[in-house]
Amino acid sequence: MRHAWVALLFATLIACGGGTGATSTAAPAAPPAASAAGCGSAPGLSTGLHSLTSGGIQRSYWIEMPAAYDRNKTYPVIIGLHWRDGSAADVYGWSGFFGLKNLYGANAIFVAPQGLDKGWANTGDRDIRFLRAMISEVQQGACTDRQRVFATGFSFGGMMSNAIGCQMGDVVRAIVPMAGSLWSGCASSSSKVAAMFIHAKDDNTVPYSAGMEARDLFLKRNSCSAATVPVGSNGCVEYQGCDSGKPVMWCGTETGGHWYPAFSAQESKAFFDRFK
Repeated sequence: MRHAWVALLFATLIACGGGTGATSTAAPAAPPAASAAGCGSAPGLSTGLHSLTSGGIQRSYWIEMPAAYDRNKTYPVIIGLHWRDGSAADVYGWSGFFGLKNLYGANAIFVAPQGLDKGWANTGDRDIRFLRAMISEVQQGACTDRQRVFATGFSFGGMMSNAIGCQMGDVVRAIVPMAGSLWSGCASSSSKVAAMFIHAKDDNTVPYSAGMEARDLFLKRNSCSAATVPVGSNGCVEYQGCDSGKPVMWCGTETGGHWYPAFSAQESKAFFDRFK
């Protein structure tokens, strides 16, 4: 499925304050740790649409709780970020969190935040602040594994996944940007994340080179070498010598255009499942 918005992506990004090589200010402080919060009692959140105020703006997100929620089981949290002119409802609904919901079933908590103006320009780190507040609210309201918070997204959502990876490594364990770039910003941070990138060579909306630029930044941050080994059966490779627990993978496809491939859910889950 293709969307009519893709041709307008570059102009919209620039108008919203994004652009190649965009950077943002230092990351806001992380929410306080409270490992027991949300566990042992009835959940404070239910499946459906929720809202919170961040930076004086009302923001929203969809959450899907496991049907047979166990108050004493810590669940991974998987954040799905929508594309330009898409919505949280699209990620929550027809895309099934980019296919991940079918693979995880009732063994994860899924969260789909809504971007402002149907995108993730992240002007002044407003989206980073919102996502921090959202994650904190989810962790307070449900029994979650704080070592297994993951983010993935396509196009503008992939760009925001990269921004999360740049400055939210104290909260998020791993990211999978699909057809993404650094156009939602990339503030410096001492916290690192594991990352897997998915991008097609014939993507005419977000160039392959833009995805490679993001990959190369994380290779440098995670002290990886240029050597690779193949992983899985879909042409993905893993870079060697990365910091312990901070692997970087690259899944470059020959074709596919500006979209995410059918194998993305399988490879994303296999990647996330490495972090227990």
